[in-house]
Amino acid sequence: VPGAGKTTEAISFYLLHKKANQGLIVICPKNAFPAWEEQFNQCLGNLAPRILRLTQGVIRIENDLSTNIGCVFLISYQQFIRAANPIAKYLHNNRTFVFIDESHRMKGGSNNSTGRQIQKIAHLPIGKLIMSGTPLPQGVNDLIPQYSFLFPTDGDITEQNITEKIKKVYVRTTKKELGLDKPKIITTPIPLNEPQKNLYDLIRSEELRQLSGLGNNDRRFYRQLGKSYMRLLQVVSNPSLLLKTASSFPDALREAIEYGDGNKIKYVAIKARQLAKEGKKVIIWSGFVENVESITQMLSDLGAKCIHGGVEAGSEEEENTRERIVKDFHDDPNMFALVANPAACSEGISLHTVCHHAIYLDRNYNSAQFLQSMDRIHRLGLPKGTETIIEIVHSPHSIDDLVDSRLNDKIRRMSEVLEDDSLRVEPVTVELDEDGFDAEDAKQLLKHLKGLL
Repeated sequence: VPGAGKTTEAISFYLLHKKANQGLIVICPKNAFPAWEEQFNQCLGNLAPRILRLTQGVIRIENDLSTNIGCVFLISYQQFIRAANPIAKYLHNNRTFVFIDESHRMKGGSNNSTGRQIQKIAHLPIGKLIMSGTPLPQGVNDLIPQYSFLFPTDGDITEQNITEKIKKVYVRTTKKELGLDKPKIITTPIPLNEPQKNLYDLIRSEELRQLSGLGNNDRRFYRQLGKSYMRLLQVVSNPSLLLKTASSFPDALREAIEYGDGNKIKYVAIKARQLAKEGKKVIIWSGFVENVESITQMLSDLGAKCIHGGVEAGSEEEENTRERIVKDFHDDPNMFALVANPAACSEGISLHTVCHHAIYLDRNYNSAQFLQSMDRIHRLGLPKGTETIIEIVHSPHSIDDLVDSRLNDKIRRMSEVLEDDSLRVEPVTVELDEDGFDAEDAKQLLKHLKGLL
């Protein structure tokens, strides 16, 4: 479970097993760098080892490795892919531990560069850990590459036996065991406005027409389905997002944009101001960078700031870094809103001491991002009796219905494999006063395009 103390346990494992001059390499999202640094310092104080961030390209990384043998190194997944060879050389020459934080990111195995490069070093470390609160965001097969990293010589790993194999070697602390009250998860239905609905229906029909010329076994068919789902998400979230791509319906798009902000964005802004009047902070999530920046500008009077992939990591002292923005959200009484992209901000930060309300303008099929982002405000250390509200802004009779259904299916399957009922997400509908799209998602989307869902 995110926030259950995995980092502290991993540090304890390292300290228990390491010998003199045996270092550690942690492969993790760059958002998690501060958490590792902070935990080492909290656990060890003045005895904490030297911790270096491996950044700024292969040449700099090679130099840092060669001149700091035995240190603790932090490297992002993106940098690791580029610097896999010098890291493999370092591991070959120096007895070193390797921890994979948020290990579900390697779930693609040999089918993507992250999984392939990590698997290549699996035989080199003297000690290994994988860490994830959401280890199977898509399905049971996600566990196979993660287990293979731990046990690269086990050639008998299948979809049928991976669950039993992983149960023998994993430890999980559930939110129930942590004594956390369940969050209140609500769905707020916001209908599309008329021009938006007209555009949605036109695009849905056009996407189906384009797919009709492709066979189900054609790889282009599934690529087109992926594009179709993204366009439908954009229409429902914010039609102006479609300006970046050529539209088959320029008149309908212009009408939808001229009508003004979509109802969902209007609602989110109103709700954020309402919470601010009550002295409450809010985090607003959207998968689209343009939405993140637009809402931040709309809520500038609330001191809103944003984090997305274009916001660099750094230190709390540097202006406009992720760390500084998170610090301001904690410390600045006039900053009532943080707007973020789950792909860039769903891991490695804690907001639960100052924020107890999250609003989702839109979501995609990535269950890991959804669960991880929820846990930014619902995690270990939350005072007993604190009500945590997760609000999902949902447009009925649209792609939102499919996303909601498929996310619930994936999360339910994960909770069954991990025997953790706290993962189950059962929202209550209220009335108003790098995306996880898989084969089953594609089947459901095709039914939706045909008007069957």
